[in-house]
Amino acid sequence: MEKRNSVITQAAILSLSILLTSATAINGALPQMRNSLNMTTTQGELVATVPALAVVIFVILSNLIAKKIGIKKTVQIGLLFVGFGGIAPIFLTSYPMIIVSRFILGAGFGLFNSLAVSIINLLYRDEVNRRATLLGFRGAAENIGSAVMTIAAGILLSVSWKFSFGVYAIAFPIFILFTMFVPEIDEKDHEKSSDQGQSHEKIQLPVFLLALFALFLVMTFIAIGVRFPAMVTSMRGEDYNASNFLAVMPIIGIVTGTFFGRINQILGEKCLHLGLILLAIATLLIGLSNGNFALLLVGYFISGIPGSLIFPFIYNSLNSYAPASKMNIATSIILIGCNLGNFLAPFGLSILQKVTGSESIFAPFIALFVIIIGILIAFIVRDMVFFQKNQLTKTVKSK
Repeated sequence: MEKRNSVITQAAILSLSILLTSATAINGALPQMRNSLNMTTTQGELVATVPALAVVIFVILSNLIAKKIGIKKTVQIGLLFVGFGGIAPIFLTSYPMIIVSRFILGAGFGLFNSLAVSIINLLYRDEVNRRATLLGFRGAAENIGSAVMTIAAGILLSVSWKFSFGVYAIAFPIFILFTMFVPEIDEKDHEKSSDQGQSHEKIQLPVFLLALFALFLVMTFIAIGVRFPAMVTSMRGEDYNASNFLAVMPIIGIVTGTFFGRINQILGEKCLHLGLILLAIATLLIGLSNGNFALLLVGYFISGIPGSLIFPFIYNSLNSYAPASKMNIATSIILIGCNLGNFLAPFGLSILQKVTGSESIFAPFIALFVIIIGILIAFIVRDMVFFQKNQLTKTVKSK
């Protein structure tokens, strides 16, 4: 397995994540597309959201497919779906066919979404620091992909809205890179060699709790991202453009994700605590910023850090709660939680607004601050109990 430690193999694995957040890269082309094809606003929005529906479906199916044909072949099929489904609108003039092509794109994402994490967990199961570092880089790769592909689609938009979809052609060189340099991955062999015959028989309850935690976190991050432009315009006027601030967020994620491995080595479990503390500070500042633009910006930029600390930590923790043979399923459970959180974010904001009894668009974030503090305390107490149990076990053994 020396091949797995080569730089190009690791780059090939990480390149999968460059694609995963690119479904919205062509959103800038939607107005021109609507005018060209005489689409309604709802039809235009469907072009943007259909891939997400396919992702949820095929994240579930990917585990079954991977068991039948193997992890590597499943990823390869997913990459081809992304490539062909992604560029198809360049050649299509029929709205229904464009919707079908966007569904195929999302199906491709769904096929290797969980596997992009599982491959790292399986290949580097016995190398804790390397695994943590790669998971951090993986989060950074998502942010890089989102930023670069959005910019590239914008440049191509100057030629034609159709050419914006050309950004998905990057799936083909990634397919070649992955095929040539990533080894076959046998989950059963890995379970025997890594767990030394003592692997868990099934996925443990903490995986499902982590999925609920991920659902809440994604709801929070999406809520901040969705509501931020409205907050800016409420202070600076309807014509104020917040795009420059939005563009900074992927950069923050890239920097944080790049250093996750090192931060995780230093802090261990407390990496999660740090992420929650920063998220609590961000929501508090945003909630209190009504009328204070500087405070809003500080809170918003701080909110770009926790996700790149917490999500790699969650994925890195799965090895403790799932055997190698169930790693794909465990990762899929987390991703289903993430996608549900994405879908439920607007409803969550509405509920919090009613709970606070305030019409202010800032009010829900004070409620989120209280909830996050509660979660932080729960994790700290959990870690203290776990530490005390370990100390007691060591004392008993020494006697």
